[in-house]
Amino acid sequence: MKTKIYIYGLCNIFYDAYYIQGLSEVCKNFEFNVSKFPAFSQGTFAVIIEEGNLSKKIIIDSRDSSEIGTAELEWCNVYGKINYKTKEFSANHNKKIVPIGPSFGVKIWNLSETLYFLSLNFIRFRKNITNKKEFVANYWRQYKRLELKKYKHVKSSLNEIFFMNSIWKKENETNENRALFIETCKNNSNLIFEGGFAARTNGDNLGFDKLVYSKKIPLNIYIEKIKNSAFVFNTPAVLSCHGWKLGEFLALGKAIITTHHYNELPAVLENEKHVLYIGNKDDLQKNIKKLIDDPTFKNSLELESREYFEKYLAPQKVILRLLERN
Repeated sequence: MKTKIYIYGLCNIFYDAYYIQGLSEVCKNFEFNVSKFPAFSQGTFAVIIEEGNLSKKIIIDSRDSSEIGTAELEWCNVYGKINYKTKEFSANHNKKIVPIGPSFGVKIWNLSETLYFLSLNFIRFRKNITNKKEFVANYWRQYKRLELKKYKHVKSSLNEIFFMNSIWKKENETNENRALFIETCKNNSNLIFEGGFAARTNGDNLGFDKLVYSKKIPLNIYIEKIKNSAFVFNTPAVLSCHGWKLGEFLALGKAIITTHHYNELPAVLENEKHVLYIGNKDDLQKNIKKLIDDPTFKNSLELESREYFEKYLAPQKVILRLLERN
């Protein structure tokens, strides 16, 4: 029996390419459409999967906020949510919602494919597009990302660390945690540290000027440097979300030092198996020493983090988990 997949034509291609890849791996063919869907806002990722007389409606919500879209929740059979806090919602809502964990931007189309889908969808859906500049820009942003196959585990350095992160205006805890990691690495004579904060475009670095890294690093070079880094540091970002970096680090099979998460994951990231959790400066220093002193343990963390990605976060696995949900 032939399966038909319809993707809401006003989705955010930059954020949602990850899941389009998963759909194409599971079901091969898909079609962009708006007439089969309610008038969702631009940027909503909604999918209808039809097989014979059966139909399944899926929402994937990749917003930083833990807020749930009421209209989208009512419409769908299953609601995949990256940043999900169980306690905030009723039991009836919880039956539909599935925590899917972090994703990140990936390239799914070459230049000619990107231009084809952009042109086709812009012409077909132009009357429905509320922000045409953003609609066009997101196709180009998708093209500028790396293909998922570039994210793989490779042998890493024993003592070289690369770190590059943003300074967020309203996320003091995130900024302070990142600053602590930078300073701790810089002050550790056993480490060769490169990086720091990326300067804010308005020049206001919120008091972190001494920790700003002046170089601009292209994405492909950034990923190569992260691959080589002996270990990486993660902390929840905007609105306490699972940032793209957590997804990237797991895909790359990195030894991850992280503060605790605020939102649910599809499965627990276990301390000293998948990641190393910290709560303060002493924890950070202790875990850095452990990773330097015990390369075998570090390698085990790397293999387990990649295994976690392949089992729970790979695009195909996310789609399959949502399809299996009744």
